[in-house]
Amino acid sequence: MRTPNLRSLLTALLALSMAGAYAQASNRLDAVHLIQQGDLQLRTGNSELALLHYTNAIQKDVAFGDAYMKRAMLLSRLGQNTQALADMDRALELNPYSEYIFDRRAKVKFLMNDLKGAEDDLARAVALKPYDDLLRESRVDALLAMGKTEEAVQELDSLLLRHPDDVLLILKKGMARLQMDDGLGALALFDQAVCVAPRLAIVRDLRGVALMRLQRWNDALAALDSAVSMDRNFDLALYNRGLVHAHLGHAAQARADMDSALVLAQDKSHIFFQRALTRKQVGDLAGARDDYDRALELAPDYLEAQYNRAFVRKHLGDHAGALQDVDDALRKAPEDPNVWVMKGNIHLLYGEFNDAIECFDRAIGMAYDSAKAHYNRGLAYHMNYQPLQGCNDLRRSADLGSTQATDALKYFCSF
Repeated sequence: MRTPNLRSLLTALLALSMAGAYAQASNRLDAVHLIQQGDLQLRTGNSELALLHYTNAIQKDVAFGDAYMKRAMLLSRLGQNTQALADMDRALELNPYSEYIFDRRAKVKFLMNDLKGAEDDLARAVALKPYDDLLRESRVDALLAMGKTEEAVQELDSLLLRHPDDVLLILKKGMARLQMDDGLGALALFDQAVCVAPRLAIVRDLRGVALMRLQRWNDALAALDSAVSMDRNFDLALYNRGLVHAHLGHAAQARADMDSALVLAQDKSHIFFQRALTRKQVGDLAGARDDYDRALELAPDYLEAQYNRAFVRKHLGDHAGALQDVDDALRKAPEDPNVWVMKGNIHLLYGEFNDAIECFDRAIGMAYDSAKAHYNRGLAYHMNYQPLQGCNDLRRSADLGSTQATDALKYFCSF
């Protein structure tokens, strides 16, 4: 039998190689076509069919990073961020030097509250493309979200050297100054932004926020009036103006601004919370409870809303509901002395004095210098026929500055 010569063997190997390359190219072309079909479905609003096309593109060519990224971006839009992250991880295995993928993965990690992971991804993206100002600006956002304001300011200063009139960079530096509790520095930057973009409503809004921080309430009101007049649909400016009105004692105007903001932003739990506060101030406890309900529907972990709803329910006579809210709040923040004081007050209101004292004990154990906790425990002791302990607590509360305790001492402890 003749042994195949070298020429024949090479020819056969070349043919096999060309066939494999052709098959791979064919699969890639098919995957590209499926991605295009998915993009078309997405433009017409059919997310489910678009997702199917992207999945088919991956199955057609498992080494095609773009297909994984298409599916990842859609999964993230649909709120399936864990699955989106898995696709992005696979895309990075295929394209480990893609600053685009690092940048997009960082944004998903932001949504998952993995701030450190997002900052790391953005740092790697910038390292791959150090002169991309958009990537550097995204890294600024990550640094601000993590509270690394000094690093953010350094990056912003570098960017502003290249783009001194970029109003968004100026605003971000102003917000960084607010995070650093530098109200005057922030105001100077927002004043600069007004010169650059005098008709931009967000500039006026942020200037108003800086003035609020400086407790220049009337000036803040004027700035926020300007923001609202420039953009009647600016829910954040309406919300901030409502806060100023509330601080100035303008209850009706505060309520009107919160109402207007909620017409524009039905998904903002903090606006429902603030409107509840304004309702509570004017005695509309049932309305306040409804707004706290809505805030907690939108943000179940909103501890302050839970705590305040307990207070309102207590005054509406809903003992069981108030205790349920306090217990829920304690599950979220078991080391918060204010919540233990609230629970003690509810027990106190319904004559459950021993339970109340136990709650106040817990609060004082966490915050020994709490005038409020000592005052309330003092009242509980007196109502439980333990006057010596009660007077000791009231004296301690008065020493800590409680005028209520000073008055109570005259009534309970004048023996």
